[in-house]
Amino acid sequence: MMIISMRIRMQGFVVFDFADKYAEARKELAQWLSEGKLKRKETVIKGGITKAEEALVGLFEGKNTGESGYALLST
Repeated sequence: MMIISMRIRMQGFVVFDFADKYAEARKELAQWLSEGKLKRKETVIKGGITKAEEALVGLFEGKNTGESGYALLST
């Protein structure tokens, strides 16, 4: 009963409660991204299909930051 004696409080919201506002939120978030008000973090593994295994393993080991992906074609 340590939680009770420490008076821990957890609060949040369920995103599905706001499904009617998805379109509005998506538009606003896209605008903030384009204006630079929001920063996107992503990890991209380059090197084609030969690096796919490395990218997948890194995903499960927590080596990625934000969105993770790999480039199929080397440029």
